Formats: sequence, structure tokens, C-alpha cells
Amino acid sequence: MIQVSELHFTTDDGIKVLDGVHLHVDRGELVYLSGEASAGKSLLIGLLAGYVQPQRGQILVCNRNVARLSREKALKLRRRIGVLPQGFVPMPRSSLDNLVFKLRAVGDFREQAEEKAREALETVGLLRQQATEASELSALERFRLGVALSICDEPMLLLVDDLFDGLGSEDQKQVCGLLERINERGMTILTTLRGPVLGASRGYKFLRLVDGRVIEG
Repeated sequence: MIQVSELHFTTDDGIKVLDGVHLHVDRGELVYLSGEASAGKSLLIGLLAGYVQPQRGQILVCNRNVARLSREKALKLRRRIGVLPQGFVPMPRSSLDNLVFKLRAVGDFREQAEEKAREALETVGLLRQQATEASELSALERFRLGVALSICDEPMLLLVDDLFDGLGSEDQKQVCGLLERINERGMTILTTLRGPVLGASRGYKFLRLVDGRVIEG
């Protein structure tokens, strides 16, 4: 699903953030990638999602070389990748309308969009809050909404950046359980975080991003 080889990235200020990254994620895997603040986790997510162009190295996602895709093919690939960015902020509307807005924007008819939106909300345990304004949701519920937004268009790959941001230890355990349930349905998941994994109850891969390189945990 993901194959990264000799990936390098240096900022305009000359700071080397990624220094020969190798990363392999098989289809159906759940992978946690831990690293300190400013380690390059968000940059790596952006590179995998195609939001940032690689400077040197190779990135294959869904058997596609990200750097060599035409604009049209790059857009098609992004439809197959769900991304929950760091610091996600939902739109000021109901949980359901957040999802419907996205699905309508990518071409779904309203009836189809509402059906897919409710399915995604049910998957993340937020269906009862479908009419609740996003601003009234708790931190954990906003995370669930972010996941629902990321999977409502049925992607093959889910990328989550800074998994536990703003969540307490009990919420973190629920988050891990949610990702595990989604993974059990066959979705490949790569998520970044700043520390250890709390509450994971089944097999997963744990990696670390240290000094610009990915190493086994």
C-alpha cells in the first residue's frame, strides 16, 4: 500500500527534516509512527497524501509513484486516501452536514451523500449526534467526526496526523479501539503520534521517526 525509499527533505532554511526515510506499509496494516514535535511527521503525511512534492526519493502509494502522476491522476489518487490532519477543525454546521458538504463537493447526489454520511457516522459511533452542531461536540467526538469525514468517501488508505492531540488517556484508549475496528474492516491505516500507544489491544506495527529516519519501535 505504501512504499517509501530514500526519501529526503530539506527546508528552505537548510534544515534537513527527512534523511533517507524507508517505510513499508502492507495492505490491511495498522501502523503507528511516533516522533517528537518537529520530527517531520506532518511533513511525511503531506508527502504521502500528495500535498507536498518530494525533493528526492521515491513514494509509492496504492502502486502509484506520487511524484510522477499527472494532475488528473493525482486527484484520483487523493480520492482513495482519507486524511485527518493535525489540528482538525470542523465546519460550523451539524455533524451530518459536515460530511454531506464534502461528499457533495466530490460529486455525490444529495441522497447518496446523506446515505454515505450516515454510514460513516455510524461506523465511528456518532450517528446519534448527526444533528448536533460540531462546535458542541467534545474533543473525542470531534475526533470521531474527523475520522468520519476521512472515511465517508470509502478510501483505501487512512492517514491520521497527531493521533492523540488534545485527548486524555481514557479518550486515547477509545481512539485506538475505533481505529482497530476500522482496520478490521480492511482499511489500511497509518497514524502519527508523539508518544507511546495507549489502549491498543491487537496486533499493530509501531515505528519511530528519529533524526529524519524511520526505525522500528
